[in-house]
Amino acid sequence: MGAEWKIEIREKGFTEGKGGNMPALGYPCAVCESKKTKSRFAESSDEEESNLLWMELQCKHCQNNTRYTRK
Repeated sequence: MGAEWKIEIREKGFTEGKGGNMPALGYPCAVCESKKTKSRFAESSDEEESNLLWMELQCKHCQNNTRYTRK
């Protein structure tokens, strides 16, 4: 997964504000590797068949935040 994504981690979120609370569809936490993560923020391209540009996840286990940015 790291080949197509730049992966960053933080204890606090990357984006301010109240984010979403949706399942992250199997993207793991970069700290503890748990797949019990929730999607807080994301952005996709504008095309009809858009691509995910970046997403910010929060781990339900360790509470760390992972940001995946497409390379």
